[in-house]
Amino acid sequence: MKKMAFAVLLSLGAAQADSVQGGVGGLSEEVRSLLSQEMLQIEQGMHAIFSFMVRGKYASIGETATQIQNSFIFKKRLTAAQRKELRETLPPAFIELDRSFHETAGDLAAAAEFGDKDSVAENYVLMARKCVQCHSTFARHRFTSFEE
Repeated sequence: MKKMAFAVLLSLGAAQADSVQGGVGGLSEEVRSLLSQEMLQIEQGMHAIFSFMVRGKYASIGETATQIQNSFIFKKRLTAAQRKELRETLPPAFIELDRSFHETAGDLAAAAEFGDKDSVAENYVLMARKCVQCHSTFARHRFTSFEE
């Protein structure tokens, strides 16, 4: 009985890993390229927000966080077919984490609007944690240090 339970757990784990691996890798080259551009813009935005935070530039924080919330590229460039491709190809956990990340960017923008430095810092850290969570879960093939 223990062997059977272990085999079931292994197969479930393998299925989840296949789902994760098949996610971004299963996207068309064009959509993967847009996703990469989006990630680069988010990374640059996160760096800019950090710089704005340490200088107390709340209006700039809010502006950049709002851009991240609304997606730099995706909402502007994706066709209906590409949106459908994303929904059908990416694992639901990826989509949920992405939604949560962009929602937190909105919370950061709101905190910046009120000059709430503690909430700005807390939301920034939450966003960074979600970046790490996503990369360590869905992009280990690209960020190999998470495989250790």
